[in-house]
Amino acid sequence: MEPRPLYLIVAAAAAASASLADDVDASGQREYAQGSWSEAFFRPREVKIDSIGMVNEETAYVATRSGIKALHEGHLTPLVEVIDEEIKAFHLCHHRHSIFYEVLSRDGGALSVYEYSLSVREKSLVTQFQDEMPATALACVDEWLLRTSPEHLRALHVSTRTASELRRFRQEPEPSDAVSSLSVAYAADVVDRAEVFAAVPGNGTIMRIHLQHDGENRLTERASEVALHAGDGSDGISGSAHAPEHVLWSRGELLFTDGCSLRSLAPDSGRVRTLLGRAPGAADCHHPANETLEPAPWATRLSRPRALVAADEGTGHTSVLLLTEAQVILVSDQPNTCATSSANDDESHCSAENSHCGWAEGADPEQRLCFECGELARWAAKLQPPADPCSLELAPRVGTRYQLVGCGCVPPPPISGGGDDAGTIQAILAVLLVFTVLVCGVMWKRRSRRAAALQELYGIDTAEFHTFEDNES
Repeated sequence: MEPRPLYLIVAAAAAASASLADDVDASGQREYAQGSWSEAFFRPREVKIDSIGMVNEETAYVATRSGIKALHEGHLTPLVEVIDEEIKAFHLCHHRHSIFYEVLSRDGGALSVYEYSLSVREKSLVTQFQDEMPATALACVDEWLLRTSPEHLRALHVSTRTASELRRFRQEPEPSDAVSSLSVAYAADVVDRAEVFAAVPGNGTIMRIHLQHDGENRLTERASEVALHAGDGSDGISGSAHAPEHVLWSRGELLFTDGCSLRSLAPDSGRVRTLLGRAPGAADCHHPANETLEPAPWATRLSRPRALVAADEGTGHTSVLLLTEAQVILVSDQPNTCATSSANDDESHCSAENSHCGWAEGADPEQRLCFECGELARWAAKLQPPADPCSLELAPRVGTRYQLVGCGCVPPPPISGGGDDAGTIQAILAVLLVFTVLVCGVMWKRRSRRAAALQELYGIDTAEFHTFEDNES
């Protein structure tokens, strides 16, 4: 084989570096949540889910273009079907125990907003629009329904159908200041005490909006401020957003999708963490067929997020549901007893025998995690098909190495070239091989010289020897 030209080697190295950089954080510092775990909640096979609402860790409601279905323990049950229309927006309102959804007529001219009562299983018309752009998000607060579209943010009083325009978005010049997602903190309280969080992808910020009631079923915007500024998507106290798309208020914390990652903001401290996925701005999201959920939060590879929802705050469920192009993912962020300050920096301390803790280590300095073995066993049991957690030790998985002696796993056998004994054996074998080759070479060379001498003296390549005995005549 001819040697490869230098420019091809350089090109190959550049391509490899670009591929590696695709998985490395292109943004600033990372601070991964120490108790974040993800598992498959539902993977649709024959339907495409556009939106979702969460009841608890076993039940949800999902919306497709043609209807709304109840999802319970992996089974879909039709709830609402639309004919000659298409569902464009969907929202599960916990404090009203109802579903709001918006449909667009097939001719594209009329938009209708309905409320479906889960108690009496009936729908009622909230309002209709003509020649308007479909909603991008719906959210309920007190007695109002908030509706955002590329044109404006509106509040609709459900019982009187009174409409209030809160914001009108600019279309030019780019980027637009339109809101892509809404979430309300204290939605069941009076509207004056509620806080509305809005994701603005155009300028990379997350806003907090305060509303007030004017006494005639109309709302106005009392005040607003930036909850999270735009930036390179760094974590920590001085964290920032990069390209926020979906936002969710859940139990005192603000969660949001940012590129191909799920992140969180603690409003009191201002600290930002990454719960799941790669850093915002690192690269495009993965193809749905390549989406993977891993034990280490940085190793998970997500396809494009489509919705982010939580259960009612009156329930005991702290998990959230993340809808991607591939599936519905259940994400939990629980206290991690193994992630003490010392154990999370020391592999030997974390993964000591009978510690009930495991160790994960990625390529970057911040990719270190000491986690509970029980959570790992639960994650492995949820895989399809279920897997043995100890198999993670056999080889690095998505660029992450695992040490699971503390979880009762037997250390894997040494890999060739992976330890001192293996290196010694390899060196001995190499010396023996070289010695054998040298001996064979010397013998072959001597044989060649003997054959050449015989040819020169007798004109033959070989010599024949005869033995004579005394009794021969």
